[in-house]
This record gives sequence, C-alpha cells and structure tokens, in this order.
Amino acid sequence: MASLTLEEIETMLDDMKKKLNVVNASVITSDSVSPAKHDHLIALHAHVMRRPSFSISEMDEIVQELGQLRGRKS
Repeated sequence: MASLTLEEIETMLDDMKKKLNVVNASVITSDSVSPAKHDHLIALHAHVMRRPSFSISEMDEIVQELGQLRGRKS
C-alpha cells in the first residue's frame, strides 16, 4: 500500500482538476483522502494524465471516483 504526503496528494488532485476542468474544485481536498485509498488515487491519476481527452460521462465518472476517495483518516 502506498503512503503519500499531503503535498503529493494535493499535486495529484490539482493535476486532475486542471486536466478535467473541474468547476467545483472543492469536490475533494488533499486532507480528506483516506490513507486506505492512496493506491486508488495513484491509479486514477495515472489514468487521467495519460488520456488526451474525456467525454462528459467519463468526466462525471472520474469526479465520482474522486468523491469516493474521501474517508476516515487513520
């Protein structure tokens, strides 16, 4: 299981928000990402950053995935 710093999480989230042109950037914050979900964040970030573009439905799904990264802090 990966362990990320808040700075690394924030960088990944910022990258994805910019790439997806997320209007509601407060959908998730770096300190709200559950440590148990760090691996999922890494995978989602890699997926978003390697794709040149996304359909509206794909963007909606990704934003939902970002929302699911929130959780209890350990």
